[in-house]
Amino acid sequence: MLLKDKPGCSGLLDRFIQKGTFLNEKGIPLAQKGVSPIIIKEEFKMRKMAKRLSILVALVFLLVAVFAGCGGKTEQPAEEKKADTQQTAKTEEKKDDGKPDTSKEVKLKMYLLGDKAKDFDAVYGEVNKLLKQDINATVDVSFMSWSDYQQKYPLVFASGEEFDLIYTANWCFYNGQAVKGAFKEITQDMIAKYAPKTAASMYKEAWEQAKVNGKVYMLPMNYKELNPYVYMVRGDLMEKYGISDIKNAEDFGKYLDAVAKNEKQLIPCDIGSDQDFDALFWSYGQGLVKEKMDAVGARQTLMGYDASDKASAKVFPITQTPEFANFVKLAKDWKDKGYWSKSALVNKTNVQNSFINGKSASAILNVNTANGTYITTSKAHPEWKLKVFDAMEGKGVILRPFIQNGMAINAGSKNVERSLMLLDLFKNDERYSDLTTYGIKGKHYDVTADGKIKPLADTANYPVDGNCNWGWREDKLFKQVEGGIPNYAELRANWEKVAYTHPLQFFNFDDSKVKNEFAACSNVFNSNYKALVMGFTNDVESDLKKLNDKYKQAGIEKVMAEAQVQVDAFLKGAK
Repeated sequence: MLLKDKPGCSGLLDRFIQKGTFLNEKGIPLAQKGVSPIIIKEEFKMRKMAKRLSILVALVFLLVAVFAGCGGKTEQPAEEKKADTQQTAKTEEKKDDGKPDTSKEVKLKMYLLGDKAKDFDAVYGEVNKLLKQDINATVDVSFMSWSDYQQKYPLVFASGEEFDLIYTANWCFYNGQAVKGAFKEITQDMIAKYAPKTAASMYKEAWEQAKVNGKVYMLPMNYKELNPYVYMVRGDLMEKYGISDIKNAEDFGKYLDAVAKNEKQLIPCDIGSDQDFDALFWSYGQGLVKEKMDAVGARQTLMGYDASDKASAKVFPITQTPEFANFVKLAKDWKDKGYWSKSALVNKTNVQNSFINGKSASAILNVNTANGTYITTSKAHPEWKLKVFDAMEGKGVILRPFIQNGMAINAGSKNVERSLMLLDLFKNDERYSDLTTYGIKGKHYDVTADGKIKPLADTANYPVDGNCNWGWREDKLFKQVEGGIPNYAELRANWEKVAYTHPLQFFNFDDSKVKNEFAACSNVFNSNYKALVMGFTNDVESDLKKLNDKYKQAGIEKVMAEAQVQVDAFLKGAK
């Protein structure tokens, strides 16, 4: 609004002019020059407009400067433009280099089987230092002991617990949990990206064996395993009681008898866990049923087949054979003679640890476990003069499939990519393989000039190959151990003569159509079966009939019929 237009100011401009308040550009009062007041008024208006215009222009320039400082582009010199372009290209290349993003640290949770070694946490402390550097992760490990893993394994899935990795195998819930959706499917694209070394090194047969309904849910071991059972005993006690050799179960019984009668502070064979009575059956019991027999499907159903017939396979119930009845009679006889504890059914310590700790006078072990146990125990107790004898009695020995051991990823894992990266390191990186298999160098082992593992004083606190490292066992990284079973080469040569394979070793039974019956059979297995194979019966024939009646009520016949259909189809496709 102009001055003349403001209320109460109509004559004010005229008075300013009369008094010479307004000057021209030379500083002379306009009124003294005789300039018309009208002209003066018009000049006044023009000056006001010019002043306003200059203020507006100044504001425009100010705004331009502000926006330029806030990100507006200005022309750069050529050298600066080139440098910026190169830096942008490097940044984009780094963002899209094809490598997994490990910027966020994660803590993985893993389940393994067995009993935790004294120095396990110390060893995995070193493992975690490497993992932090390599993939920005650490792993926390929990164990399911041999005495109760059968019950706990399904529960970790049913409970909804958050975890990432878990040991599995053809004998340890692999197929059953896979068809239930408990495991994450692993594709070749996934291992190509997150486990490239495994993708390059895995045996083709291993990948095929791991398929369940055409999909893979585990990374199997990359190790060719021949792993029969042996008797491990104390040589000093053999000498003491005049026992020169153990060639069969009868000779082993004589040794147990001598200990039972004369060494009251010792339990002849302190069995207790599922693993123990399985070893008892699959060493001595195997020959009682068939010259070459293997189990088909999960062990809880006790279904077997004649492995000497590769063209076909008739599935049969092991518990209904007369040979199985003979085995139960033997178990009862040994139990009654005190060869194992009266509380064996509730014993939570497996025979391996009981033997190492000097409580048991013997152990029945698979040869790989026996080798580590021999190293540990002979070093701690050289006076025991340990001896190892073949428990297979010349019968067929199965060359185990790759899915005999493996690792799976929980379907609910939030860290699938990092879990695969961990397994890739465990399976293919010598640093991780040595740590998890042999322990800390200089503390638990050393390496000889010819590359063998040399156990040290603390080996007992982290037994060689005894910490459920089998799921990532790898042929090219598995080392010979100095001081192992002295007659191992002889035993191995004998087993290789009778070693065999069968197509059904690679068969995975799908229990989805009989899951209720399978669950009921599992309950029978965990109660009646365990009691019988450990000899806890007063009437073998009566209790054996009760066992088979309960299996029948649980639906074993339906399970077997479904197994036979799948076996026939599998063998037809394998031809």
